[in-house]
Amino acid sequence: MKKIIMVLLIGLIAGAIDLIPLLLVDAPLYNMLSIIAFWLVATYIIASTTLVKNTLLNGLVISILLMIPMALALSATNKQDFFPMMFMSIILGPVVGYANGKWAHKKNLQK
Repeated sequence: MKKIIMVLLIGLIAGAIDLIPLLLVDAPLYNMLSIIAFWLVATYIIASTTLVKNTLLNGLVISILLMIPMALALSATNKQDFFPMMFMSIILGPVVGYANGKWAHKKNLQK
């Protein structure tokens, strides 16, 4: 249980970091909530899935794979949103992967 709380904390921190640009442009509340939800889910999936043994690369690959559908859907209405969303995924994904590997290793999630 302690490890799941750590994973959720890592997701909340990543979501809060990703909110900074949205706050600067006064984005709608639902966009902000979706980013928080995205990073909570992405962090849990990164913690429980290993596509690549390196935690940095694992976080990068999974966060990009998860962000592509959301970025495509949002860029249908605002084309300029695609690259900033992917950029934040490229930056925060490896950080989340590393943090999960260091503080909430996936083998410990089952305890």
